[in-house]
Amino acid sequence: MKDFRQFLRSSYSLRKTRAIKKNPMMNNPQLIIISRKGSRAFTNVNEIAGMATKLGYYVKVVEPDDKTMSESAEMMNSCDVVVGVHGAGLTNMVFLPDNAVVVQVIPLALDWSAKIYYEEPTKEMNLRYLQYKIKKEESSLIGRYSPDHVVFTTPWSFKWEEFRSIYMQNQNVTVDLRRFRPTLVKALELLHD
Repeated sequence: MKDFRQFLRSSYSLRKTRAIKKNPMMNNPQLIIISRKGSRAFTNVNEIAGMATKLGYYVKVVEPDDKTMSESAEMMNSCDVVVGVHGAGLTNMVFLPDNAVVVQVIPLALDWSAKIYYEEPTKEMNLRYLQYKIKKEESSLIGRYSPDHVVFTTPWSFKWEEFRSIYMQNQNVTVDLRRFRPTLVKALELLHD
């Protein structure tokens, strides 16, 4: 995987090989928030960006679908921390510099795919990984189902098509800023190491 990332860096002429170490003499670390359209989108992305700015990040909110592959590669390579809800936009982590931090926000019932598709690969890519698992109160599903509904108690009881429809195609996230703040603070700490 490291060789593949080197190949991508070379192919796209990406210059940044390493995330910055937090240092008062250096610029603020750059944090990119991947904003999704449709499902598994942040409903409070501006509030997340505001909190991250107050913590000392230089923040950009981006929609990778609006970019060419070269633009996405350059954008991701320029950042030190990327935050995104579990989804295809996080695959752009292959362009991150070494020691960058990937913060995956995990919607309800998607733990297994979050681990396989994003957490595990970061180990082979010399990236740092943090996750933030939402609570049911942070899911848009709480507006459609009662708190004791099977959607929250036993999500694995659904057949694949229904599971996909509920959890992957019809769930958005409103991050609890108070709960999420320590994750962004930890990302800053990881940049110190």
